[in-house]
Amino acid sequence: MNTTTKAAQQIARLVEAEDAVTAARREEAKTAKTAERATARAKAARAKVTEARAELRKAERAGKGVPAATRRLHARMAKMGKLEQAARIARFEARQAARTARAAARRLDRLALRAARTATRLVGEVAARLGERVATAPEQDKTLPVEELPAVEEIEERAERFKTLDKQAKDTARLAETEKKWLRRLPVGVYGRVTITRTNGGTVIDADQVALDYQDNGLGVPPRKARKDTFKVALAAPAVETAEDVALVLTA
Repeated sequence: MNTTTKAAQQIARLVEAEDAVTAARREEAKTAKTAERATARAKAARAKVTEARAELRKAERAGKGVPAATRRLHARMAKMGKLEQAARIARFEARQAARTARAAARRLDRLALRAARTATRLVGEVAARLGERVATAPEQDKTLPVEELPAVEEIEERAERFKTLDKQAKDTARLAETEKKWLRRLPVGVYGRVTITRTNGGTVIDADQVALDYQDNGLGVPPRKARKDTFKVALAAPAVETAEDVALVLTA
């Protein structure tokens, strides 16, 4: 089984587990509420039985209404027995539902961890394969033919100017970035002649997600566009004439 198929299966099981957890928690809340109501009814029935016993003792002391008080007590005791049995069953069902919900949550955690590990491996595999896709080479720099090459002196002169300007640009860019970082700490507002605003940066394509979608839909590796070659200019230090070199020149 390849990683893509395994990831798809794990995600399907993960979705099922999430549904199971939702249903289990809903059942847990329902049974807990039912148990709470049943316990309250049983408690109220016990209070009525206590009240009926007090009424029976009062009737016995008065010597009248004893049969009616006895029947009332027996009826309330019978009802209390039924309500207490119902409350015990409701509490048992609530405990069972709570255990089921906890087990479902633990299973969801295990599946989520496995899915995360598989997804990590899949992203790594996709990233490794992205460079294997043959891409069209970008347009290269147009270079001069040999017969049109300028003199070496001109090339060195332009390289010197480029080196100086490039260093100045990089130094200026670093200074500008430092100032920018300092200014970015300010909240939006007007500060004298300075107005600080922030605009939503928008979105960019999620390359990892695109790669996963391609894999899930059987499209293989997404196409890639090659970039231009990196261009660098290396300028060697000018040669220093030694006394021996000068002597050779004079001798010549």
